[in-house]
Amino acid sequence: MKATTPLRALIIDSEHDVVVAVQRALREMDIDSSFVFDGQAGFDAALDGRFDLIVLDLLLPSRNGFDICRSLRAHGVATPILCLSAKSGEFDEIEALDLGADDYLRKPFSVEVLQARINALLRRPRTTADAVVYAGIRYDATTREAQVEGSAVRLTPREGELLAELIQAGDRPLSKSELLSRVWGDGFSGNDNVVEVYIRYLRQKLGRDRVDTIPRTGYRLRHHV
Repeated sequence: MKATTPLRALIIDSEHDVVVAVQRALREMDIDSSFVFDGQAGFDAALDGRFDLIVLDLLLPSRNGFDICRSLRAHGVATPILCLSAKSGEFDEIEALDLGADDYLRKPFSVEVLQARINALLRRPRTTADAVVYAGIRYDATTREAQVEGSAVRLTPREGELLAELIQAGDRPLSKSELLSRVWGDGFSGNDNVVEVYIRYLRQKLGRDRVDTIPRTGYRLRHHV
């Protein structure tokens, strides 16, 4: 019987105590891990290595986590990224998610919450579908590009997941709670207004009239624009 290849995680954090805690949590989950204390070195490792998960601090020497997130996604690295930050600002969380992070956890955190977030990320399929089409919009989850009237529109991973859910729902509106659960996961503990923020991002990229708000119901793509 062929042995199962263990999952591998990369920890990029400048705080030794945090790295030790994350490594211990990953070890309990039977996940192998490597760590880097420096931002640039962490980016290089994430770009060159094959990891199943990246745990990324936002405040790092030489290169911050926001820039690492943006650059990894621009290079086509689709590895799930869990951002860590000691900052409590909501805008930092939104920016990190917009740049391609899959989840965000504030320091200090409990081992149990960290492990629950990691489990949720590893369970999440990396692509909702190879290609889905509705209302004149085609979305390819592999390339994270939407085709709108012949023009290619590049989306972040989170924007792409949101669009894929709207496409698959067809003319059925999806409520904020449905979208929050499907795209951000049941373990998401941030502000549910993040759904409205990302609906706005989609409208900016696809066209203001592409996504309808159905009062007291939710959101859906407009079939005729």
